Amino acid sequence: MIRTVIIGSGNIAHTRHIPNIRRSGLAVLHGIYNRSLEHSRRDAGELGCKAYTCLDEIWADSCVDAVIICTPASTYCRYTLAALAAGKHVLCEKPMSVTAGEAALMLEASDNAEAKLMVSHNQRYYGPHIKARELLDAGVIGIVLNVRSCLGLDLPMDDACPEDYNAASEVLSHRVDLMHYLLSSSVSGVTARLTRVDAQGRSRYVTSGDDTAMAILQYENGVIASLTASRVSYNGNDRTTRIFGTKGSITLYGQKAPVCVELADGQTEYFCLPDVPSQREVEKTLVDEAFFQCILNGGPPPVSARDGLRVMEVVDAVYRSNREGRYIEI
Repeated sequence: MIRTVIIGSGNIAHTRHIPNIRRSGLAVLHGIYNRSLEHSRRDAGELGCKAYTCLDEIWADSCVDAVIICTPASTYCRYTLAALAAGKHVLCEKPMSVTAGEAALMLEASDNAEAKLMVSHNQRYYGPHIKARELLDAGVIGIVLNVRSCLGLDLPMDDACPEDYNAASEVLSHRVDLMHYLLSSSVSGVTARLTRVDAQGRSRYVTSGDDTAMAILQYENGVIASLTASRVSYNGNDRTTRIFGTKGSITLYGQKAPVCVELADGQTEYFCLPDVPSQREVEKTLVDEAFFQCILNGGPPPVSARDGLRVMEVVDAVYRSNREGRYIEI
């Protein structure tokens, strides 16, 4: 059993990672750390695990095999570097860091460490996305030409949603990684626009930056993708993706909706996925399970540090394009 410590005992730890550790059969919750010692002791008492008083105590504890980092993204780099140096396997929440420079440092550390580093980009595990990848690999719609994809969330501003939860870094990054997965190609250039809007023209969210991001990505294989991400899509959860090829298109309407294939000859086929886990189950189980499995079998993490760096290179380019008002090559 993999003895695991949770670093950062907020909402995402309690709703996803802690329940999954307990149900996985592969790991045990060995301990928990929060910047508030009072919170650490409270959570540890409720969960029946050890309360750590500082990070150095975790790094020095030979009983700890792995850590799951659930703190704000601004901490990911330094916590990951310290954990890897101490020989602890790391599952890091997404986005991997706040800049591509930090992500590069994390990648270098993971390349030089015996421990593994995995990034928690979970949308690769959604059933419709896996089916779409199968259809694309089989050439069902021919050569992919362009993609349109949205990810619109309606997130409350409370203690569970920090004020630096911005559209480009926290929401668009999901779609950037998904496009890497579906298209099997890297981004060569970006044009982007970021803003703070809502339906009434005023934001009810106290963010430190953007709440809506729009980006046009040019891929090395010639595909162009138009991505829209928002954290202020009222009463909505827009996850529509359309992939257009030389022989037809694939449409993904959402987590439980059928995958629709429309061919140029007029044929339409729907692939129903009744047995796939719900989005919530995926987020609660499959990512953590994949992390534990790669530790046990010695294989590479399914979402590697290099994958995380590729996303951050695009996110950096999105911010730079918005700031400078021009196309940015990567």
